[in-house]
Amino acid sequence: MSDVNHNNMGPVRPADDEAKAVFHEIKDQVVEKLNHLDNVHGLHEMDDLKRIERYVLVEYAVEEVSYGFNYFGKIHLGEGKYIHVRLMEQPFGHLKNL
Repeated sequence: MSDVNHNNMGPVRPADDEAKAVFHEIKDQVVEKLNHLDNVHGLHEMDDLKRIERYVLVEYAVEEVSYGFNYFGKIHLGEGKYIHVRLMEQPFGHLKNL
């Protein structure tokens, strides 16, 4: 169970080069998931966006968990659109977009 006493989430930090590299590594997965969810739910948000002009990590936080690290990032896509992305880094450097 997660509560304040058991939360290993670090502070929200401005994007640095290391974090940018981590989130850039999963960019294709993020875009694919955005398009899929947009189609499934009929939101047409991607229609309004036309195309992703930018993919820039603005800020992030890291949570240490027993199986690796969870990264939480705020990404600017352009045209005033932002998304929040969570990814898991498993031991041995495997990244998975959640």
